Amino acid sequence: MTPTIAVFLFGIATVVLLGAVAVALVALRNERHVRARLSTAERELYAHDEAMTRLVEATLPRITEAIRRHSEPDVTAEVPAQLRDSPFAHKIARIAAEYAEDLALVREETRLAAEHDAEERAAERVEAVRDETRAQVAAEARAATGNAVRAFGTTVVSLGADVGQVVSNALRENRNDEVYGTLSRIDHTVQQMIRQAQSYVLVSGGLPGRRWPQQTVDDVVGGATGRVRDYLRVRTGHCDRVVISRAVEPLVHTVATLLDNALRYSPPSSFVDVAFQQGHHGVTLIIDDAGVRMSQEQMEEARQILSGERVIDINALGPSPKIGFPGVAALARRYGFAAYVDGPNVYGGTRAMVFIPSALLVDKSDSRSTELEQAAVAPEVIVREDVSEPLEVAAVSVATAPEPTEPDTTPGGLPKRTRRVVTPAGDRARGSELPGRPELVTAWQTGSRHGRAAAERSIDGQDS
Repeated sequence: MTPTIAVFLFGIATVVLLGAVAVALVALRNERHVRARLSTAERELYAHDEAMTRLVEATLPRITEAIRRHSEPDVTAEVPAQLRDSPFAHKIARIAAEYAEDLALVREETRLAAEHDAEERAAERVEAVRDETRAQVAAEARAATGNAVRAFGTTVVSLGADVGQVVSNALRENRNDEVYGTLSRIDHTVQQMIRQAQSYVLVSGGLPGRRWPQQTVDDVVGGATGRVRDYLRVRTGHCDRVVISRAVEPLVHTVATLLDNALRYSPPSSFVDVAFQQGHHGVTLIIDDAGVRMSQEQMEEARQILSGERVIDINALGPSPKIGFPGVAALARRYGFAAYVDGPNVYGGTRAMVFIPSALLVDKSDSRSTELEQAAVAPEVIVREDVSEPLEVAAVSVATAPEPTEPDTTPGGLPKRTRRVVTPAGDRARGSELPGRPELVTAWQTGSRHGRAAAERSIDGQDS
């Protein structure tokens, strides 16, 4: 190796050694710096943890308690000394302030919501009390109105019955044609007045009266015909089924109402026909008129009222009350029969039907035995009339009367009353024949008696 090469290699080694020493010094310096930063970071992390702990355990509970007591909260955040005036300290202070603001806002919203809920509950309670009071006042007013109307109707029925009794006595005492005809028209008008008054009694919750004796369906229709105007326009069929006593007056009133409706809305020259359809479940009375048909709205309203779907409040009848169908519906609900209206019928008018179920009918044999038992217990005279003259029927039997001759009539076409002699009780006991029914009941006379009897019984029923 030459000296030149040796010197060159030594120089290279020296440079390398110096570089290594420099690198070692830089690395040592960097290590010290990193260690210093790590130590600072550890101290800051500890301070941050301490600050967060103080925020959660001290600052926020203090703010919450102040908000709960409705006092001004202290939003100062407690931080370690090394973090004062640091960005982290400012962030902690902002968190505390925002928490206080949010908590105050929540408190205010909660207060407003609570006040609103309290106001709503109070308003609901006030409305409920108001509705209850209104309902109570309305019920009391309805009851008071019903009682007043019922009392007034009962009074009218009572007065009408008194007038009818006076007229009936006058009819028996006067045979003059002019007086007889006038009294008959007065009597018939009084019965119509009684029927109208009874309708008001029924609509206001009253009863039609005490029970009648059992009657045939023909007698029911005859009694109803005597309670309507233009009764001469009514043409009836024949049905000898017997109606139980408690259903007689309700059915008489129902049929009279339907007949009055048919006569009122049909031409004066037309007739109203009453037919009967006997079936397995009962008897249906069919009333056909040739008058003006009801509109679809009126027909539907009538069906709802008669079927009981729509109950009429007496306070809602208005200044021109229509009490016919509501009274019929009240009777139908109470006594178990049904009434319907339909149209057009074969005459182009309206058809009304009354279905009498078998529960309200009895057999003739049962009816006859019941009548005999009632007569044996409490004898009383039941007066029936045919077209020509009245027939007074005793409780058990009467003497056989001679065949009626051509009836005497008044100038107005009404039959004169003549007397028939009732056989004494001893002779009746020896008689072997039971009395037969009159073949035809004079409409207005039967209705007159029915009306008076119903009026007296209605009064008794109200008193009881």
